[in-house]
Amino acid sequence: MNHEFREEIIQVNGEFPLEGTLTIPTGPEKKHPAVLIIPGTGKSDRDGNLRKFKMNLYKDLADSISKLGFVTLRYDKRGTHKSKGKYVETGFWDLVDDAQQAVHYLKTHPEVDSEKVIILGHSEGCIIAPAVSTRLPVAGLVLIAGVGEPFKTAIPRQFQQVLKEINDMKGSKGKLLRFMIKLQNPEKRNEKFIKKVLSSTTPSIKLFGLIPVNAKWYREHFAYDVMQELSNVKCPTIAITGSKDIQVIPEHAQKLAEAVQGQAEWHIVPNMNHVLRKYPKNHTMLNLMKEYKSIQKQLIDADLISIVSHWLSEHYLYEETIQEENVR
Repeated sequence: MNHEFREEIIQVNGEFPLEGTLTIPTGPEKKHPAVLIIPGTGKSDRDGNLRKFKMNLYKDLADSISKLGFVTLRYDKRGTHKSKGKYVETGFWDLVDDAQQAVHYLKTHPEVDSEKVIILGHSEGCIIAPAVSTRLPVAGLVLIAGVGEPFKTAIPRQFQQVLKEINDMKGSKGKLLRFMIKLQNPEKRNEKFIKKVLSSTTPSIKLFGLIPVNAKWYREHFAYDVMQELSNVKCPTIAITGSKDIQVIPEHAQKLAEAVQGQAEWHIVPNMNHVLRKYPKNHTMLNLMKEYKSIQKQLIDADLISIVSHWLSEHYLYEETIQEENVR
C-alpha cells in the first residue's frame, strides 16, 4: 500500500534543541510505527545534503518508509544547520544523547505506537544506534553501511587504503605522490595527530594552531567498541551494506547481524556504494568525493529500498494489514 503523508518541522529538546522533519501518514487517525533516521559522519543536513553535494539521502529514505505507513523523523545534528550547539565540541556520547531524545520524542508522540519505534542508522549512525537501544529499548534496528569493527581500527584501515592506492598508481602522478609521501611521512604525522588528540582533555584542539578539530569526538569513538555494544541488542536487527562500499567492509554486514542477541539478518546489495547508489565501477579513496558527485542525481538503490521495505512491513505492519483485510 502506498500511503500519502505530510511533513512537519519539529523540535527535539535535549541539552541543545535540534530541529527535525517529521513525516506522518495521512488518513484515519491511529497510532503508527515510527522510524528514527540517524545520519552518518559530517555536517550534512537532515536530508543528507551539503551545499555543493545534494544527495537527498535521508529524505529519500524517509519518503520511501513513510509511503509504507510509518512515521519518520530525521534531524539536523547538534551544531549544524538549524540545530543548536557547537559541532566542533560535540562528542560521540553527545550524539547518542541527542538520538535518545529523538527516540523519546517519537515514543511520546500521540500518533506513534510507542512499542513500535525503530532506529535506522547509516554509517556512523550504525555505531550510535546500538548505544541508544541499550539505554532506551526500541522495537528494531536497521543498520545500513555500518562498520563491524571498533572505530580505532577502522580509521587506520581507511588510511592504509589510501596509501595502497598511491603505491599502486602508475605514471608520473603516482611517482609524484610517492615522492611527496616519502618527503612528508604521512604515517608518522597521522600517528602524531592521533596521539595528540587522545591525550587531549578539551572538547576541541587546534591542528597546526589554526584548524579546530573535535578531539572529544575522536577520544570517545576510540574508547567505544560497537561490536561489544551489539552483543547487548535483543531487538530484531537487519544489517545491509553495498558490495561497492569501500568506506566499510561489505562482509561486515554479516558480523553486525551475528553479533546481536535478537533475531537478525544481513544483506550485501550488488553494486551499491556508501551513499546508497548503484556504481558498477570500482571506487578509489583518492577520488571518492568526485565519484560520489558524479552520481548524486541518481536515485537511491531500488534493491536497498525493497529490502528495507519488506523487512519493516513484515515485522511491524503485518498484523495491521491482516486486521484491515478482515475488516473489509
